[in-house]
Amino acid sequence: LAEEADDDLMVEKLTEKALAQLDQKAANSELSDEKRAAMAQQADAYLQGAVAQIVFEQAVQAIPDDLEFRQEFISVLSQFADMTQLRQLVLDSIQRDFAADAEARAFLCTVHLGAVSAESPELVDALQRAAAGFKQALGALDTPAMWSQYIAFLAQWRETCAGTDSLRAYLAALLKRAVAAISDNRDTRLSAELALACASELESSHGAASMELLNWLADATQRFAESAELWHRRLAALIAASHDGTVASGAASLARIDSLFSGQALSQAAGSRALWDLWFDWTEQCFGRGQVSVGQVQSRFISAFARVTQQRTVQAVSTDSDGMARLRALLAHLQVRYVDWAWGLPAGCSLSEAVELAHDDSDSEPDSDERMEPQTAGNLDAVRQAYRNVSRQAFPTPGFYRRCIELETDAKQQTMLHEMACRVDAADTQPWLAYLAHLVGLQQLTQASQVYWRASKSIPEDQQPA
Repeated sequence: LAEEADDDLMVEKLTEKALAQLDQKAANSELSDEKRAAMAQQADAYLQGAVAQIVFEQAVQAIPDDLEFRQEFISVLSQFADMTQLRQLVLDSIQRDFAADAEARAFLCTVHLGAVSAESPELVDALQRAAAGFKQALGALDTPAMWSQYIAFLAQWRETCAGTDSLRAYLAALLKRAVAAISDNRDTRLSAELALACASELESSHGAASMELLNWLADATQRFAESAELWHRRLAALIAASHDGTVASGAASLARIDSLFSGQALSQAAGSRALWDLWFDWTEQCFGRGQVSVGQVQSRFISAFARVTQQRTVQAVSTDSDGMARLRALLAHLQVRYVDWAWGLPAGCSLSEAVELAHDDSDSEPDSDERMEPQTAGNLDAVRQAYRNVSRQAFPTPGFYRRCIELETDAKQQTMLHEMACRVDAADTQPWLAYLAHLVGLQQLTQASQVYWRASKSIPEDQQPA
């Protein structure tokens, strides 16, 4: 920007003026070489400040809404001496132009902390000054975003001051007071992001399975039911509480947790991989303790495939290609997890009743033989039943077939799986290449030739390997 014609002219005039003043002073008095050098440095500093201001003013005109530029400009100015006036000009511009921006206000409250180290005796005054700034900012901008900035500031500096008990206690007291202020005005101050931040503070102060945390998260998931992160935090806390005795851990508690997962959380956030993993982590733990049967676990996997497939159908009519890709990846992940679970089942444990039990959600106790420890080698029969079930009841993915092929030991079964994998997406090169490599390895060259011909007809010419 400084290279614009008008700016060049201005810089040139400033340079000429400064040099003329310097020459005039030199002509009117006898100056030593040291004095001349000092005056030259002053002129250079003056010109540098003037040029920087020109650059800043022109940039603000070109990108008036770019807060990050002004923040970076402040960072650059801090590397030079005698820039106090220009620095204040930039800060004043942020305060003027971004009065309703929570990030900008938080920056103004904390910008002075950049020059203070965590071991400096000046840190106490600097933190108090920042806290006072936030108090003033919250008075003018009482929004969830501003409170989120304040909570983040306090939590960050509490960790930074880990070695100073008095400062940690001071910041912890401010955090407790802030969470209480937010809790008293949840309708106007709370957001999903802020609810998560407050949950972290409650967990830190009361424990990961405390009733204070559970009650907070229960209210937050009612207010922000589509937040997968809040549901994950709530259910993880509830599971932890059932383990340590904070809440009851009997059949009724298991049914309640399962209902929260299947009836609410996964209905609101069916695309959350973390939430599905939490549910199946908990389900497999319950299965290991003999609290759910093989059929019940099977039912949950089949239900998961159906829900994610339904989400894919809905997503298909939108223009969010990234969302569609995430759902495809999630479906593949869940199908692979299903096969891995089947592989780890005890020897002799069967999935043949999967179709009949696909909708059985009863809480009856499983038979004693389902409490056996899983075998080390893997239950290949259960894996074969699993991939037949998926083929019949779900939409198999290439990743699912790859995992089945890795676990399968029979060559004929592997051939069948390769064949099925190629049918998922006939235009996908990788399944065909894997199929050909398998057939060549078996010396089945005639069949490999036939597969090659089919692949050449199915894969677009511009995607075929050279």
